[in-house]
Amino acid sequence: MSYRTVSTSRREIDLATGILVGLRGCSERDAFAELVTVVQQTGIGLGSIARALVTITGPSDDSVPFQAEAFNVWADLLAARALEMRTSP
Repeated sequence: MSYRTVSTSRREIDLATGILVGLRGCSERDAFAELVTVVQQTGIGLGSIARALVTITGPSDDSVPFQAEAFNVWADLLAARALEMRTSP
């Protein structure tokens, strides 16, 4: 694994953690723990599931694997946030 790959994965993990902090209103530690729990439940690597979460919350990119799995895990959270944003003044 190259330094660039590690750096990219770390950035994606940080972004995914930040997304969960924003959506859940939890600490970074709790958000990271949630990512780790999903890794344990799905068997998908941390960098891969983080990248999938970042992708499903941003612009569409069909080249990123595991988007369906990420969506299955966080669909209710994303839907609740979208509804909250639509109903806020």
